[in-house]
Amino acid sequence: MALDIAKQAEGKGNFITRFTEKYNQWATKGNAESQRIPKTEHLSAGTLEKREEHDEEDRVETNSTLPGHDLHGFKNEIKSLKNFLLDQKVYNDFKSLVVVGEYGVGKTALCQTIFNDEKVKSVYAPRIWVSMHSNEFEEGLDGKICVLKKLLKGLGVEAPMLNTIHKNAVDEAKDNQELANNQVAGEIDRETAEEKELAALLYALHLNLRWKKYLIVFDDVREEDNWNEMLQDDEEKLKKDKKWGKYLSDGFPKGSGGRVIYTTRDEKKNLAKRLVAEEHEIHRLWPLSDTESVWDIYEAALKDNKEKDPPRNDKKCIDELMNKSRGLPLAVRQLATLLPVFLDNEKTDEKDASNKGPDGSNKGPDGANKGPDGSADNGTPEENGTTPPAQA
Repeated sequence: MALDIAKQAEGKGNFITRFTEKYNQWATKGNAESQRIPKTEHLSAGTLEKREEHDEEDRVETNSTLPGHDLHGFKNEIKSLKNFLLDQKVYNDFKSLVVVGEYGVGKTALCQTIFNDEKVKSVYAPRIWVSMHSNEFEEGLDGKICVLKKLLKGLGVEAPMLNTIHKNAVDEAKDNQELANNQVAGEIDRETAEEKELAALLYALHLNLRWKKYLIVFDDVREEDNWNEMLQDDEEKLKKDKKWGKYLSDGFPKGSGGRVIYTTRDEKKNLAKRLVAEEHEIHRLWPLSDTESVWDIYEAALKDNKEKDPPRNDKKCIDELMNKSRGLPLAVRQLATLLPVFLDNEKTDEKDASNKGPDGSNKGPDGANKGPDGSADNGTPEENGTTPPAQA
């Protein structure tokens, strides 16, 4: 009995050893294979060309040009934003709006479309597009100052003037610090150089926007940008500190019908609530639920990627596209960059369908029968005289 148990234990040990060796061989071979085959092998030709031209980043700088594709499924959203900008009842009032939605839902493309609408262009001047992404933020500079400089550059203020504002603010803060060190009592100006530069930039912005019906879009606002104040006049802020230039709202004149639109990924709306005065000024952009619009986006993206033959438009493909993209337009276009993968039975079905004639029979356009491989089938071997001779 003890001998049998020992043999069983030995056999189990040998099995574990053999299994471990096989697993290690399989894992090593799999890793080597994955390293040998590039991940871009399954991408379409058009996508590979675009990747050679542009490097992918988590956060990219945007501009006001129209998106390079048509918008599908955003008819109501476009109408809503146009009403916000062209409402005659509040023509001269300052208004702001936040477009909130997850990454890839179409916030930037929607605002670019509205920004370039002919009716909007005829009403608003100047129109300024501010991409909140900037390399200057990475250098440790104040986010508000960087954004204000972008705004002023969009209004035509040249870099030498902005450099002068910065230099004057630094010199004034330095002089005040020296005065404070030598002064025993009395009122002392303890503003930092950044605070002085911020106030000067806000004043310059106010002068450039005064009496103008302006439209400004701040694209992709995030917490780290430090642009987290609403631009409406607030009596509570004035009670706390009456000095001009402390708040961002000082730089945006009121009474001339100015409009400001933000886009943000802020899912919890914490940032969005700080940017506007009322809840109804937050516009939530949801993923598409219209399968027809999603398929239109997919087909258009396939053409852009130089794919001539899109997959069949049936319920199975549409459902799979909706499940994988979750109705996000960017995800749909990304799926279109992948070469279609068919199962063997799907290939067979498509091949059989291509072999069938217009009436569903296995006849080609010339009326000749087709074989399983798609070649002409001109009858049985006996009819064709190809029957092998009988053996004696």
